Amino acid sequence: MTAGDREAFLKSKLFSKLEIERFKAEMKIITAKKGEKIMTENNFSRCLALVLKGGASVSKIGLDGRRTVINRFSEGDVFGMATLFFEEEEYPSEITAESPLRLAVFPKKTIERAFFESPDFAKAYVVLLSEKIHFLNKKLSAFSEGEAAEKLLRWIKTFSEGKNEFFLPCSVSKLAGMLGIGRASVYRAFDTLSERGIIEKEGKKIVILKP
Repeated sequence: MTAGDREAFLKSKLFSKLEIERFKAEMKIITAKKGEKIMTENNFSRCLALVLKGGASVSKIGLDGRRTVINRFSEGDVFGMATLFFEEEEYPSEITAESPLRLAVFPKKTIERAFFESPDFAKAYVVLLSEKIHFLNKKLSAFSEGEAAEKLLRWIKTFSEGKNEFFLPCSVSKLAGMLGIGRASVYRAFDTLSERGIIEKEGKKIVILKP
């Protein structure tokens, strides 16, 4: 390992808890050029990878073939947790090198041994996994709030029948039931549309600023 490699291990929330010399024999160093695919849906291995140098992006490919970047990794970051112990036949995303990349890769059996031999490493793994879960929850919340705003906007367009202003014909709770979303989501959707300058809401009065 180079001095830069050791520095990346020290920066890692996870691998800084591990006596790396005890596991170095089972570690592989992998390099990739900018634009090279590291893992794809049908070409991946059950391993944990530490970014030693460079950066990578995580993308999801939609049914229309469009690629959306959902996360990025840089020096000291770890990836591979999504499939390490989840026995799916496909990888949930695509990882691509955004710059010349250098990785330290550990197979599943090595990580399992590290759990038994290093309680601090096991605890750090659980903490990191929890952080990823919270990150995904925030992403899902953002998507759901966007969906609520779109549903509300469609309802406003339909109900207003071309008018620039109208009054809500029912309570927010009843409107939430009609739209199939939560009451709190309706309030957030109103806030979103107001912040974007699409509508203005004063009590039950709705003014459409952008027809």
